[in-house]
Amino acid sequence: MKLSDVGELKLIDFIASKVKTNDVIGIGDDCAVIAAGRDEFLISMDNLVEDIHFFKAADPYLLGRKSLSVNLSDIAAMAGEPLYAFLGLSLPAKLDYTWFEAFIEGFLSIANRYGVLLLGGDTTAAEKIFISVTVVGKNPKGESVLRKGAKAGDCVFVSGPIGCSMAGLEVIKKGLEGYDELKKAHLDPEPKINEASLLKGIASAMIDVSDGLLIDLKRIAKASNVKIVVDFDLIPFCATDILTKQEMLFGGEDYQLLFTADCRFKGILVKEGFYYIGRVEEGEGVVVEGLKENIKNNGYEHFRV
Repeated sequence: MKLSDVGELKLIDFIASKVKTNDVIGIGDDCAVIAAGRDEFLISMDNLVEDIHFFKAADPYLLGRKSLSVNLSDIAAMAGEPLYAFLGLSLPAKLDYTWFEAFIEGFLSIANRYGVLLLGGDTTAAEKIFISVTVVGKNPKGESVLRKGAKAGDCVFVSGPIGCSMAGLEVIKKGLEGYDELKKAHLDPEPKINEASLLKGIASAMIDVSDGLLIDLKRIAKASNVKIVVDFDLIPFCATDILTKQEMLFGGEDYQLLFTADCRFKGILVKEGFYYIGRVEEGEGVVVEGLKENIKNNGYEHFRV
């Protein structure tokens, strides 16, 4: 049996079954949560690999920005405050030094914007570019928003358009002129740190949309042991004809916040710019009402071919 027969999700489940975290929140949320006095630290890490997450010709400045932004998005998904970062770079020895300079400048531009200190990391030689980022954030103890808090009767919300990043990737792959906003959505996403701060004490469960709306809905439903029903017509899909709405349903790397909350907050949240898309019920799984075509996949999953 090969990894492609198993897929990323089952690999993670296998690892989680072998690890006992006791009073620490570990595998299964956007960040690990470690209590420390009156606070709790949030820790997350991600890898970006050449030809998997980005093209070799990618603008190094934008790649540096994105490398940190997608990690800070995990801190946002826990409604946390970002603090520190660690950066690992594996680079070809023949790579032009100006690439390295531009990457670091991009990385630090995001770090400076959100008050994040780069404290260390590692550099090694490699055949391809490999980027590893670890971020540390914090919350007052007990205030981190996990994936497992959704309750029957809650409403479901998302912070912004779905599918713009996937559409931007399609534009880039086809070499199309224009479409600057779509390209930016894919190449230079913004972590929703500020939006997340509004959700403290309101969101009951939360995740960032990194692998696709549908698969991330399923993650909340599974963690919370509930059924989530969303209305296809209420989902704020990206305003573009590059992809169909159904295709955008499975697009990843939007880094929007997807969360549940008591429905009494619906009016406030909509007024603040969040989108109501469905409800939480007793049961399990995810149902998309109003979707006339059969669902062919969940979203992006590594190792699947």
